Amino acid sequence: MNVFIQIIEHLGNLLCMIFLVRILLQLARADFNNPLAQLIHKFTYPILNPLRSLIPDLGKFNLTALIIALVILTLKFFVISSMLGQPLSAKYYLVTVLLGFPAFAGLLVNIITLLTVLFIGLMLASFLSGGQYNPAYAFLHQVTNPVLQPLRKIIPPIGGAIDITPMIVLLVLIYSQSFLVNLAAKFLA
Repeated sequence: MNVFIQIIEHLGNLLCMIFLVRILLQLARADFNNPLAQLIHKFTYPILNPLRSLIPDLGKFNLTALIIALVILTLKFFVISSMLGQPLSAKYYLVTVLLGFPAFAGLLVNIITLLTVLFIGLMLASFLSGGQYNPAYAFLHQVTNPVLQPLRKIIPPIGGAIDITPMIVLLVLIYSQSFLVNLAAKFLA
């Protein structure tokens, strides 16, 4: 039973992260001719397209993808709690569904995890690409650019070529994830 719970946990997080990447792609106005961007677009299109007429975008922000990510996390929470045999009281059900605290907490953790993976991938790809075009590197660069651009205005590249902003963002993400884990441990204790 524990293995099934872990599988549901990881699949729910993976689906949530795919929709979060879709949000980042739209915010970055990424090139949708990139094979990785096309894969994410084709995966999310059948779910997002019918709902986009009901839930409009907020400028460049894809609100529909965010709501779907929250729904996925809420469903994951209910499936796991029912598999564990923990009945939900009416008060807890109200807090979970209407206020969505577990879903928002899960969304924050997924955003931090996704950005951490993207920035580690960006740094590795920049070392391994050797200055040649690589669709994976182009994808990672386009997706992480909206996060890095404000920081690059403050901290320019060193010597005109060495960009340390991904490392700074990565350190901030690691420390914020550690802070959230410690905060959650205090609340659960």
